[in-house]
Amino acid sequence: MLYKRNSFLIGLILLIVTGLVSCQSTATPTLATISQAGIGVGISDNSCPTVNVKVGQQISWTNQGKQEHVVRAESFDGQHQFDSGILQPGDSFVVTLPEPETYLYECSADGSLSGKIAVEP
Repeated sequence: MLYKRNSFLIGLILLIVTGLVSCQSTATPTLATISQAGIGVGISDNSCPTVNVKVGQQISWTNQGKQEHVVRAESFDGQHQFDSGILQPGDSFVVTLPEPETYLYECSADGSLSGKIAVEP
């Protein structure tokens, strides 16, 4: 009887310890899967980085801030060339730009944060 009780208590303790260890985690940004050579870009709550890529290279933005963000570039006629929609913290967005060009983009929903993408041949 004592053996069964001790075995039960040891099993219970191991289960609790395993559960507590698995609950611990560090906040690590998750990048979207990049299927070809590309770069990863982190968006913070106070800046949109300048990005330099070659034509056809994928760019993966990850919201590393604590607020919602977007990744949006507008053409001169006011149409969106690309728009991620709302990115929650940890969400990612991938785009491939096919033409050499300089793009201005926003990374905040209200347009207060902006950056530049230089796509080179």
